[in-house]
Amino acid sequence: MTTIFTKVVGVGFIILSVLRLTPFINVTGKWLLYISIAAFFLILYDFLEFFIEGKMVKKGVWLNKVLFSLRPIFIGCTVMAIIVLPNIKINLSVKEVNTFSDAFTLISLGIAITLIGFKAERAGRISSNSRRVVGNEIREFLNSIEGQSIINEHIGKLSIENKQQVDKLDIDSK
Repeated sequence: MTTIFTKVVGVGFIILSVLRLTPFINVTGKWLLYISIAAFFLILYDFLEFFIEGKMVKKGVWLNKVLFSLRPIFIGCTVMAIIVLPNIKINLSVKEVNTFSDAFTLISLGIAITLIGFKAERAGRISSNSRRVVGNEIREFLNSIEGQSIINEHIGKLSIENKQQVDKLDIDSK
């Protein structure tokens, strides 16, 4: 359910940004502030989810309950920013609205870019660890009794083939 909501909100933001460039929609500074706050809550939840999932791997699965309880809180804050805040009378000057809107937009963008870096770093570590594990498993197999018997059997077959080739060359050279 949450992923569907997040996708719909994301697509909605994209559509709104395109419509903002047209005369079909008139956007006020306060409305953009509320959208920026909503985006901030979504990216903040994604950021926390990333770090909680990292801790779950290290410490155990009990953190999954924390993550499960945080999701509705952040989704609720997002919905409130989009639906409730525009209907509350807030006395802010245009300068203050622009300042807050810019601050929420920039912090959300900063968190998103930082998160991309952390996710790429984690993916690299996971890939490196999996290659190391596979290499260790192969090494362990080759050092096992079964692995050694397969290697010895293959070496035996190759030595028989070599002996046959040498014998054939000896016959051909006579």
